[in-house]
Amino acid sequence: MDNLLGLLRIQVKRGINLAVRDVCSSDPYAVVKMGKQKLKTHVIRKDVNPVWNEDLTLSISDPNLPIKLVS
Repeated sequence: MDNLLGLLRIQVKRGINLAVRDVCSSDPYAVVKMGKQKLKTHVIRKDVNPVWNEDLTLSISDPNLPIKLVS
């Protein structure tokens, strides 16, 4: 990877009172995006208060790129 400045570890702990996206339940997961990188947690079935406790690691080559978290 060109111009690697370092790594950024993001700890995704949990979601609280997430919106129900399906008809009667929700199967949430979290997505972290930065530039062309996209990392995703595992799916928690039928839970609007999921607990992931996952570490996701991004490679930093441009410190000015925004980091987006989507659940």
